[in-house]
Amino acid sequence: MDAILAAKSDQAVELLRELDIDVWMIVVRESGACNDPSMPMVVGADVVWTSFFIFTKTGRKIALVGNFDAPIFERLGHFDEVKSYTKGVREDLLATLSSLHPKKIAVNYSLDYHMADGISHGLYMQLQKYLKGSLFEGMLVSSEKLLAELRAVKLDEEIERIATACDLTERLFGSLKRKIKAGMTGVEIYEFLKKKVISKGVEFSFPPAINIGTKSPLGHAMYSDDRLEPGEIFHIDFGVIYKGFCSDLQRLIYVLKEGETEPPEEVRKAFETVFGIIRETSRLAKPGTPGYRLDQTARRMLKEAGYPEYQHALGHQVGRFVHDGGTILGPRWERYGKSPYGKLSEGNVFTLELEIVLDGVGVIGLEEDVVVTAKRCKFLSKPQRRLICV
Repeated sequence: MDAILAAKSDQAVELLRELDIDVWMIVVRESGACNDPSMPMVVGADVVWTSFFIFTKTGRKIALVGNFDAPIFERLGHFDEVKSYTKGVREDLLATLSSLHPKKIAVNYSLDYHMADGISHGLYMQLQKYLKGSLFEGMLVSSEKLLAELRAVKLDEEIERIATACDLTERLFGSLKRKIKAGMTGVEIYEFLKKKVISKGVEFSFPPAINIGTKSPLGHAMYSDDRLEPGEIFHIDFGVIYKGFCSDLQRLIYVLKEGETEPPEEVRKAFETVFGIIRETSRLAKPGTPGYRLDQTARRMLKEAGYPEYQHALGHQVGRFVHDGGTILGPRWERYGKSPYGKLSEGNVFTLELEIVLDGVGVIGLEEDVVVTAKRCKFLSKPQRRLICV
């Protein structure tokens, strides 16, 4: 059993005590096809029948599963009790809850936080049906605060895995920068990178976004047959998964024109502005700071340098998924709900990312992964401090 599995389960119990929630209950069925994002973190295996994974603030951890699923969790060993059923689960569920005497039962639904919205609508309705007429009817509350903290506050081993994923990503970019030259297409670059990723025994954490000058659409575009020309920027946004944990970085290469020995002034200025904002906002990434505060600083600095605002958040949390954790470093826009108001805490891992788009040149965008420590922010990636030229 992965040591992180048991440790995260223990962390969940501590959070239940802090939040004064009696029971957290993960409810799933056919999880191999319709998984709840919290399953790999604290459960560790898939189920077929409707199942209930119950964590209590007293420390009891109970798995109530179908009879053919039970042996899996008995072998895993991090549940104190593994109960099974054959014909129907309602009676066993009510008996289990009766032994716990809860007043609040947190389940995985949320309006704002996608990683805490794991229960399907139909399964939520089924759960309400099971509880109807019992002492537990009306006790269901959202687990969003619990899951936001559980996913966001990383254990040391989780941080080490993200750091290793960053290191692997930087090594892959090192191979790429030795390969890049004028005339290459986005498809050729992707195929080269894909082979390197496979050779490292890892996989992409998301489909890489490759920008060839300004010919590729900005955002989560993948790659195209557009050719990289002198005077253009090659920009890539990519990461890998190492032992279940992701990296997410952006890197840049400028293709020199004939007779150039360095990029034009406008390119150098844009790069230095983006790098300077990442450096400055990293200094503000301390426990207790609201997420929107860092984004405000970045937008102010960008505006003062004479550039338009970027159209996204300055940063998001990274973990088992590329977008993980409840707080973002973003503006107080409707689309982000409550996420920008969350405060940074020790053990959070964030990206710091923004871009400037120069007409005819390309995307001057950088992205670094950082961890919030007790007093400051620490880079898990090695920041790209200069614009690489080929």
